[in-house]
Amino acid sequence: MKTIQKTTGIAAIIAVGAVAGLASQGAVAAEKHHHATTSSTASSSAVNSMERRLEQMEAEMQSLRSDLARARTDARQASEKVDAQQQQVEQELAQVKQEEDASNDLLFFRGGFTHMSQSRNNELLLNNQYLNPAGPVANEDGDGWYVGAGFDHRLTSDMWGMSDMIAVDGEVMFQYMNFGSSYNALIPFASSSAVQIKNQLTQLTITASPKIKFNLMDGALRPWIIPFGLSINVISPPSSGVTVLDPGLQLGTGVEYQIWKSLWAGIDFRYNFTGGDLNYKTTLPGGTVLLNKTNIDGLTTGAYLGFGF
Repeated sequence: MKTIQKTTGIAAIIAVGAVAGLASQGAVAAEKHHHATTSSTASSSAVNSMERRLEQMEAEMQSLRSDLARARTDARQASEKVDAQQQQVEQELAQVKQEEDASNDLLFFRGGFTHMSQSRNNELLLNNQYLNPAGPVANEDGDGWYVGAGFDHRLTSDMWGMSDMIAVDGEVMFQYMNFGSSYNALIPFASSSAVQIKNQLTQLTITASPKIKFNLMDGALRPWIIPFGLSINVISPPSSGVTVLDPGLQLGTGVEYQIWKSLWAGIDFRYNFTGGDLNYKTTLPGGTVLLNKTNIDGLTTGAYLGFGF
């Protein structure tokens, strides 16, 4: 009986120990499972945080790259703008230097043919058939030659900002014209002598005019016009009224070409309209004109050689 009780007690102790061991193993397993779950959750949270941080850093890097690219673009544009401005300044300086080196003012010498629209005949001091004791004399035909000189001074190279193709100069010029010889009839008439006194028929003209030039072939070819100009004319011999001075209006056109550097050659045509200061005549009672009026309207055409300065 005692043996059975001992055996039963030992078995109970063993059973309790086994149950306790199983319970302990279950608790350990449950604790491990809980720890694993907690560790997995923490690890996942850390990974998510790290991913967000990486994404944020990537966004910041992208922003920095964009800022850097924009800064490079701005710097390149600024550099290109500075280069363009510098190039423009250099071009303007080169143009200014070229204009300074260019000979815009011109000293020229002219010569050619001249014709008086109304020849000077039957005046007081020349070719008067009524006063000449020797009878009629050969009439003068109004043709002649001229020489002269002048200079152009540049007023504007671009028509006061309106066009680079048009320049305006101020011209001052003088010319001597010779229309041949005539005969003084007054002295032989007064002295009752048949001796004919020969004289030269000449004229001096001084003009001041604006001259509009058109720049062609990069300025090497320059057609020009004179829309109007003031002329002062002095004649010899004097008119029938014994006066010598007559103002007038000058018109003209021409073209000039740059032969080499500051050397220019040109041709021109000019017409001179004069006033009525010399247009006085004397008429006999029967209507016969004893002394003609003096009309010195006329033209000149010829060539000239100019030197820029």
